[in-house]
Order: sequence, then C-alpha cells, then structure tokens
Amino acid sequence: MKKITLLSVMSALFLLMASSCNPAGKTDPDLGCFADNPLETIPWTKDELANFQRPRSGLLSVVLYSYKREYFLAFENGFLSSPMSHIFDCSGKNISERCIRYNDFTDDAKKLKVLLEGGY
Repeated sequence: MKKITLLSVMSALFLLMASSCNPAGKTDPDLGCFADNPLETIPWTKDELANFQRPRSGLLSVVLYSYKREYFLAFENGFLSSPMSHIFDCSGKNISERCIRYNDFTDDAKKLKVLLEGGY
C-alpha cells in the first residue's frame, strides 16, 4: 500500500511540474531575466538600443551571454571605445559597475543567443 501511495504522489508531482511549463514559443526559461523579448519589454534595454540605432552608428549585435550562472546582455559595436560599458546584468548595471573585468568576462562568458543584428 505504501508503494502505491508513494508512486501516486510522485506521479502527481511530475504531472504538476509538467503542466506548469511555459507554452512553446512564449518564453525561453533558459534565458533567465532576458527570456521574454527584453529589447521590447525592459525599459533600459530600449534606451540602450535607441542609442545605437542612430544613423551612421554602424553594425550592432545584441547578444545574450551567461557568465558565472548569471545572464548579461551585450550591445556590441565595432566603434565602441569601452565595450564593457555596454554589457549589462538583469538590473541594468554594466560589468564595470559590478567590478567584473572585461577580459575575465570575455574569457569565461558563454554566448547563448543573438537577439539582434543590424546596421544603422
């Protein structure tokens, strides 16, 4: 009887967890705080993007990275003199504000997804 009860509880927990998953295509839980269209839904990302979308500002890539189990959004442009000023955590702080050295970040960060590529 105990085995049947335990099996029933485990089955119910599995079904509960499976039903709580996000519908396909809606959000990507693997992208953490940047999962749900961050360039459209997070105010500070919209401001940063607008800064690069001026005429003649060149190519832009917006890339999501994972670094030490945290997510970072990088606005990458070949004309930047200080690229670390344009790599942000979920709260909008750049890596220099977080005391993360740029070389450490670029050595250890894993590219997860390119959110935007364009020329302006």
